[in-house]
Amino acid sequence: MSAPLSSGQAIGLVARREFVTQVRSRSFVIGLLITLVLFGVVGAISAFVAGQRSTSTVGITPDAASLTSVLDATAHAKGLTLQLRDVTEEAGRSAVAADELDALLTGTPGHYALIGRDAVDDQLADVVRTAARQVAVAEVLQAAGTDAAALDARSAVTEETLEPVDPDRGQRLALAIVGTILLFVSLSAYGQLVATGVVEEKQSRVVELLLATIKPWELLAGKIIGLGAVGLLNLVILGGVAAAGGAAFGLLTLPAATIGLFAMVIVWYVLGFFLFAALYAAVGSTVSRQEELNTVVAPMIFILLVPFILTVNLLPSDPRSPLATVLSYVPFFSQTVMPARYALGAAELWEVAVAALIAALAIAVVVRVAGRVYRNSVLRTGARVSLREALRG
Repeated sequence: MSAPLSSGQAIGLVARREFVTQVRSRSFVIGLLITLVLFGVVGAISAFVAGQRSTSTVGITPDAASLTSVLDATAHAKGLTLQLRDVTEEAGRSAVAADELDALLTGTPGHYALIGRDAVDDQLADVVRTAARQVAVAEVLQAAGTDAAALDARSAVTEETLEPVDPDRGQRLALAIVGTILLFVSLSAYGQLVATGVVEEKQSRVVELLLATIKPWELLAGKIIGLGAVGLLNLVILGGVAAAGGAAFGLLTLPAATIGLFAMVIVWYVLGFFLFAALYAAVGSTVSRQEELNTVVAPMIFILLVPFILTVNLLPSDPRSPLATVLSYVPFFSQTVMPARYALGAAELWEVAVAALIAALAIAVVVRVAGRVYRNSVLRTGARVSLREALRG
């Protein structure tokens, strides 16, 4: 008669089974390929749209040609690239109607008209208005005998910052957003997979056979570790491909920052996954059918979605936001917000360490509670088990 399995052996066997089963499955390979393709398509579309928005082609009639030089300078100051074409008004209107020009500028001082097909881009309209105003002011000053250059010198304002301007802020922002997306996708997908696996074993009664040999907490720990390893493998592949693609196309020139953020994403994935996977497994054990699962995991998706939306919308414009700073220390938010703050240079390593310690303490509490719910619910079939019943046992 063989000796009973130790806890370490039982957890290892379950984890190995989960990992091998998932990695060898066709769904893992197909899902990985689809994700890579989607990331590539989204990246290409984003780059194309950004390029289209930053460049405008404008036709200028001879009577508005006096604005040409000022338009170029104004557009450059506002981050817009203009392609100017000399056209007649009739030809320009035809070109706008055929989408060959984004807009047509015609008219004389005081009576300029910017003509678009169905709408005129707000940024382009602002550039034209600013240029026309500058020309008009210069003409008025000249008529009054005032030197425009001297007036500009007296009204000049220099810009200074208390900290050196980071020339790589754009790349750091891109890294932060990519890391945020990878974390959100990995945590939500593989957390859901944990809940689905628990319900499948419960529905097929496989869990009854497993728990005849090992303890509930060993089964739960093995499942979380095994599926977490699958998610980590997926994350490493996606992150590696994204970094290689960015370097190949010259989009990433910060290898140290890229490696640092990649390591940060992995650390926070592990912390976030243990935190969320335990809850996914607990709520999954309270139902007996896949049809009931979406109802109980919906709050989990919401908890993941809130920090993702806040990070993507808030941090790019205000990386030192007090709200983001506070949330980067709060469990269930920190796994998304803190890596992004670090990537943008708004958080020091000691802050990351403190947030990670708080997350680890939260994991200890959550895993203990989730383990109790799982133990008291996983063998109960039929009606959904309420959390109060599961906690009371």
